[in-house]
Amino acid sequence: MRELLAVEPSPGADLRVCLTYPNEYRGMASNLGFHIVHRILAGIPGVSVERSYVPTDAYKSLDPNRTLVSLETGSPLSEFDIVGFSLQFELDYPHMLEALVMGGIPLRREDRDENDPLVLVGGPCTVNPKPLEPYVDVFYVGEAEAGLEEGIEAILTARDRRDALEELADLPGFYVPEYPGTVDRVTVNNLGGTEPPKIAFAPEDTEHTGLRAYPVELGRGCPYRCAFCLGGFTAGHMRHRPVEQLLEVLEDVEKSPYDRAAMISPSPTLHPEFEEILEECLERHLEVSLPSTRINDLDPELLPELREAGVRTLTLAPESGSEDVLEFLNKPLHRDHLLELVEDAGRLGMRVKLYFIVGIPGFPPEEDTVASARLARECAELADVRVSVNPLIPKACTPLQYSEMLSAREINRRYRLFEREFRGRVSFEDPELARAQCLLSRGDVDVSRILEEVLWNARSPGAWARAMRSHGVSISPDRPPDGPEDVPYDFVRAGPDHEELYRLFTSLQCAPMK
Repeated sequence: MRELLAVEPSPGADLRVCLTYPNEYRGMASNLGFHIVHRILAGIPGVSVERSYVPTDAYKSLDPNRTLVSLETGSPLSEFDIVGFSLQFELDYPHMLEALVMGGIPLRREDRDENDPLVLVGGPCTVNPKPLEPYVDVFYVGEAEAGLEEGIEAILTARDRRDALEELADLPGFYVPEYPGTVDRVTVNNLGGTEPPKIAFAPEDTEHTGLRAYPVELGRGCPYRCAFCLGGFTAGHMRHRPVEQLLEVLEDVEKSPYDRAAMISPSPTLHPEFEEILEECLERHLEVSLPSTRINDLDPELLPELREAGVRTLTLAPESGSEDVLEFLNKPLHRDHLLELVEDAGRLGMRVKLYFIVGIPGFPPEEDTVASARLARECAELADVRVSVNPLIPKACTPLQYSEMLSAREINRRYRLFEREFRGRVSFEDPELARAQCLLSRGDVDVSRILEEVLWNARSPGAWARAMRSHGVSISPDRPPDGPEDVPYDFVRAGPDHEELYRLFTSLQCAPMK
């Protein structure tokens, strides 16, 4: 594949870094965090940066005898000084371990020596390092601009591997399992004080790769705290990019092979200059794509302008058709507002994608599932609607980390109930993979035994369920922490403390009884 590179490797550098994405190329190229880290590291004198990825789109062809090399020079991962991974999703954990094996790096950190790379991991999943502790030398917990450069410079000046680990253990945002201690997630208070994120690479043929959108970051953080959402509790307060920076990024979009700007933010329409940004895209003949947009934050009067800007699908997450469930999830929904948005979108020729959650603790299927299916059916009468249904996945660092998760059998039962009531096109998340996410999100170090068992087999039906049955673990989808004292990752301070999360959870438990 031919690429356009904004950043080239530096020959003869003191420190060689290979950034590895533990999934397919499309995920790497569209992940803005990966580009941000790439540019930060490439800007440090003495550092050369290359990339690799795990071709999960051809997962059956992967095996321990295959060699994973960098894209730029074809070097095996074992030849680098640092191999860094960006972990966005729990289900990428086994792919990270597969990359280590294919890269010629000892799987467990205890088996590495001075001749092996340091394995460094960042991304939102680092709020619970425990399942990956046996394999990772260094975790970076937080936003890259807040302290990653300082850590790389510490490695550059370190005498040896041990000295580097000791130095990193004392820096904000870094957690070193060999020198355990408390770590605070680090963030940037003022996005305007950082460089506006621009891509570091792009495929020349965007149509062939299916990549059409240049990621444009409007903001970070979230002003809401939905009870199930990791980002709402760990991503920090809402911060917006200054419009001047966004105009600079849009100039870069025009020079790129992309013809579409993907607006990246937990809720793009909250940006105070959102309409001005839309107008700029229209003037530059750039189409726009939006992530899931918070329903109560979207004005129906904005839809014609979005349609003119090329938005063909409006993605909304009502989560539930039950007011009691929504109160429990701390995500209020104005039902009439949703129906107005869907109807107006349909009138404009836009497709609507709706996300719902089933399996809310304490609620019977009739309220948890049937109410949502009926709301989805009501929406489907107003527009071309696609529906996606997912089970509630209790995540680390949220109040629901203390909740059990439904069994795969019960999840499937609710899926069938939804399908019967909705009577339309609907997609469902695999219950087994959903439970694996729960296991990895809030599990302890003993989860590593399950991870190793599913290597090279993580996408086979039944693999995760068999591995979970074979290995008893302290925290599982069926066995949540009993209280704050049982949380295995309490040394990571990523948001409210676990006592506060437990208080929120116990107050939520009262909701179904109203």
